[in-house]
Amino acid sequence: MSTDPAEQTPEALVAAVTVPQRHPFINWLLAILIAALGIYLSIIQFAGLEWLSRSGCLIAVLGVWSGLGGIIQERLLIGRLNFHHRITLARAKRKLRKLKVSAENIENEIQIIEDDFEEKAEKILQAVRLQLGILEVSLLITGTLLWGFGDLFFILNM
Repeated sequence: MSTDPAEQTPEALVAAVTVPQRHPFINWLLAILIAALGIYLSIIQFAGLEWLSRSGCLIAVLGVWSGLGGIIQERLLIGRLNFHHRITLARAKRKLRKLKVSAENIENEIQIIEDDFEEKAEKILQAVRLQLGILEVSLLITGTLLWGFGDLFFILNM
């Protein structure tokens, strides 16, 4: 399969336009490392017991950054689809002009392409928003809980 968006079929493009699975994995790996560092620093009491709480704050910030990254990712994916859409329109118009099709048929063909584009864009946006929304919310909830209650774990165990 070609990697050039101009040569891909519309179905292949929609299948290729997805959020990489490494994005959530990297974010959760980073969140776990931050929490582990917070636990370690709290255990050794480096400048107090609040390090797990502080790590929760950093995880919540990671969740916010993940949301911002999702917005950027969404814009990039829609940009790729727009690029493919313009190429498809240009090819269709050129082909129809060569065949000397009536203006009414050209408009019908263009409308079909426009409707197809809107449908694909909506599918992509829904998939991206769902995947990145779940990641963002889960990081924010985890970070907020650690931020609010992380110090209690060590205070109650002492």
